[in-house]
Amino acid sequence: MFEDIFEEEMARKSIFKDQSKLSPDYVPGTLVHRDEEFRELSRLFKPVLEDKASQRVLITGSVGVGKTALSLRFGRELEAGAEKRGFRHDYVHINCRKERTPYTVIRELMNHYFPRLSRRGFAPEELLSDVVDWLESHDAYLTVGLDELDFFVRQNGPDLLYSFIRAGEETGAPNRLSVIAISRSSNFFRLLDEATMSTFMHNKIELDKYNAQQLTDILKNRVKVAFRPGTVNDEVIDLISEAASQRGDARFALELLWHAGRLADKEGLEKVTLENARTAKARIHPEIRTDVLLDLRRHERLLLLALARHLKISDKAYTFTGELDEAYKVVCEEYGEKAFKHTKVWEILKKLSDFGLIKTQPAGMEKGGRSQRISVPDAPVETLEKELEKILDSKKV
Repeated sequence: MFEDIFEEEMARKSIFKDQSKLSPDYVPGTLVHRDEEFRELSRLFKPVLEDKASQRVLITGSVGVGKTALSLRFGRELEAGAEKRGFRHDYVHINCRKERTPYTVIRELMNHYFPRLSRRGFAPEELLSDVVDWLESHDAYLTVGLDELDFFVRQNGPDLLYSFIRAGEETGAPNRLSVIAISRSSNFFRLLDEATMSTFMHNKIELDKYNAQQLTDILKNRVKVAFRPGTVNDEVIDLISEAASQRGDARFALELLWHAGRLADKEGLEKVTLENARTAKARIHPEIRTDVLLDLRRHERLLLLALARHLKISDKAYTFTGELDEAYKVVCEEYGEKAFKHTKVWEILKKLSDFGLIKTQPAGMEKGGRSQRISVPDAPVETLEKELEKILDSKKV
């Protein structure tokens, strides 16, 4: 029986040509509607290639406007441009939301140059100095893309950014290392000193949200490489573009298109239908960023699951710290984990708030003391609950 089902599914022809081309991790060869920003980034880095100077640039914009893709695509061209001019200039992209501490960020960079070298016990500044020494000894240059830097700075302070800026100066190789900082906004700059803030703000590229027509152009470009010819028509693309244009979010548009395609495949259709697109829109909530949930640590997921369940059962817009503590203990028992103490729970709440997953505010006279009012401002809590349960059941870490 199962053999027959397997063979039947293998024989069925998918409407997809390459689903990976719809992934957030895919960087297209052409960045649709980002040529002006690419041109500005190239202009800012012109002295880096022509004079071997260093540069610091800030790229800002909301979710799904192409910040990461722009930086990665530029990094490829930067490496190729340096090679044409007869020298080595590497681009290394680091997601600072995934690599949450100064040590793990620098370790990610170290792995690019010393993949088999263990440097446990060394301070991040020492490791970074080793990288700069390697660049100096090999007459090479480096640009580091620090993605989601705003999250990192709010969690850890600005010392890591200062380390990157000072690294070359302190080793006598001031022009070896450049930085592209990538964030949703420049609000975190209030935590930086005036000199650092000024440097980046003078080299700031802000990406606007996409409108419906721009999203249509982006989707048409991806359809060509992700789907078999003739399987996605303009009406489907227009419907998805219009839905995503309310947020100006290309990532959401691509996720809708992918889910619509999956639904069509599941139904054995030869084309993606408007009904597939409508169903995908009803099921996908852009407020619930699966990539962020996947990057959470286990107890962060458990606490967020406790919050989602408690809000669903209580049918209230918010809960208080003490109530959430009790709900969290119940969830920990269910998943065979020992609940963290209150101080650690506070730290997790702050991280979840910085990630934009929850909202916290002082309870004031309602509860007294240090109690907080905690809410999930945008996402449907029942959907959030299901997504977290799915991840927790599949990840045993």
